[in-house]
Amino acid sequence: MSVHRSVTKHQDGAPRAAAFYDLDGTLVDFNLVHAALFIVGNLAEWTGRAAYFGGFLARVPQLYRAEQHDRRLLNITLFEGLRGISLDRLRALGEEYCERVLAGRVYPQARALLEGNRAAGLEPVLVTGSPDFIVAPLARELQIAEFAANRLRMSRGLATGRLIEPVMAGSDKADWCTAWAAARGIDLRACWGYADSYYDLPFLSALGHPVAVNPDRRLRATALNRHWPIVNFKMEEESAALSLTALIKNWLWSGGNGATGS
Repeated sequence: MSVHRSVTKHQDGAPRAAAFYDLDGTLVDFNLVHAALFIVGNLAEWTGRAAYFGGFLARVPQLYRAEQHDRRLLNITLFEGLRGISLDRLRALGEEYCERVLAGRVYPQARALLEGNRAAGLEPVLVTGSPDFIVAPLARELQIAEFAANRLRMSRGLATGRLIEPVMAGSDKADWCTAWAAARGIDLRACWGYADSYYDLPFLSALGHPVAVNPDRRLRATALNRHWPIVNFKMEEESAALSLTALIKNWLWSGGNGATGS
């Protein structure tokens, strides 16, 4: 399990309950596709950058189908495009993406939720399909000591394009939470969960207090049927669509300013 252990414990030495948070669309208003676009747009000088971006575009039809029907396949397809990139470069890009983009796209209401749950004694845990090299710096920013994220399999310091099991999507997220709680003697019925997608239904259903955050149509219908709380977060500034447009413009016109090498 990809877990960063907390050094802060409750008085009895272990958390009494936890709040598990999905990331994309739940705590932040960007998603994994935005992150992939940033990464492929900043991997190399202009010629190398164009090659990576061309590979990304070639995957768009498959990504669209996966987005609609299979989040596990979406994760696998996105990470295939990072084959051959060094771990050091990916970590540097993760830090840059968090600093330049992601930290500024955390919903203000999400920050307030995190603090409120901490005050109530709930250990915060991120459970996300985003890659660990992006999640790690954001977790530090949010002062979240533990997370589960997707991890790329490496060979001789380079990404193979394949993910290490378990892939953080669907029921695997629920299984991870179950194992994490069991190892700490925590009752999942006392835990809270927050997610935005119908594909996170197994994850939410495993927890005693599920909350739909910015839910898609199917998750909203399920939440209403099961009498789950529904909350809607939004940014106070420009929309995510405008921010993504700015991101693409920056990539198109940045010329040779991207970092070199893999």
